[in-house]
Amino acid sequence: MIKMALRICVFLILLLPAAGAKSIIIIDIQENGNALWSIEQRLPFTGGTEINDWEKFIQKVQDSAQYRDDLLNFSYRIKYFLGSAEKDTNRSMNAINFNISYDIAKTLSGDFGIIRYSYEWQNFSRIDAGKIIIGDTFSEGMLLSADTVLIIKIPEGYEVLSTSPGFDKRDGNRLIWDGTMYRSFSKGEPEVVLSRNSLSGTLLAIIVLTGLFVASSMFFWKKGYLSHIDVKNVFLTPNPSMEIEDLQYEEMIEHILIKSGGQAFQSDIVKETMLSKSKISIVISEMKHKGRIIKIRKGKENLIRLVNK
Repeated sequence: MIKMALRICVFLILLLPAAGAKSIIIIDIQENGNALWSIEQRLPFTGGTEINDWEKFIQKVQDSAQYRDDLLNFSYRIKYFLGSAEKDTNRSMNAINFNISYDIAKTLSGDFGIIRYSYEWQNFSRIDAGKIIIGDTFSEGMLLSADTVLIIKIPEGYEVLSTSPGFDKRDGNRLIWDGTMYRSFSKGEPEVVLSRNSLSGTLLAIIVLTGLFVASSMFFWKKGYLSHIDVKNVFLTPNPSMEIEDLQYEEMIEHILIKSGGQAFQSDIVKETMLSKSKISIVISEMKHKGRIIKIRKGKENLIRLVNK
């Protein structure tokens, strides 16, 4: 049975698996529209020397001419299938990274030999207005045998808007059709429509804003402006008459005046803070109104002097 199974092409694996075997088809959808396909055939061992024979076979097969022939034949058949899909969907496609691997699975229900066919199908899904739409490449539908399970993995951060037909079960980001409800899919099925989860977009915005806040705080801390300030109070204390950033700038200017012996020319404050002249003028006017500083005209310059508290 093992030697016979090695020569089963991918379409026979999908439609006519060997007696007693189990086929698992995994389509891992990528955000860019590509899909990583894995077609796994599980061959149950009935006893005797089958496990030892299989282990010896694995050690030799991947360096053999038979393996290279099987891999070449597998890639030709997939590319032929993609050619038909291109015509039906009017989208350019490609298949790359072909591989055939062999393994052993030991479970409580028994031991299995595994043959795994895998490749990457480029442009498998259709991207439309931010949605990922899966199904138009199944131009002739799909038929699941009694021992075949289909799994479609959706990308992280996406939610399922619709499926046709409905999946039998869901395990995290894995949509599973195991034949409980449907075994025969119509043209264009299974169809799955995905959309980016709105919650993930909100979280991304929060992360970006938090990053900007931390970066700006670190910048001013490095310059020495915030070393003596209660950052929590500066940024979080509500004040209906003034923007939070203006409170920060007042503390910054006060610190500059302290470093300069209690007074400094307004032009020097502009240079030190790297803010615009108009912004500094607004903040200084507010500080003067509060009685925190006085402004003295010195020729063409304004001398800003800190009021002793």
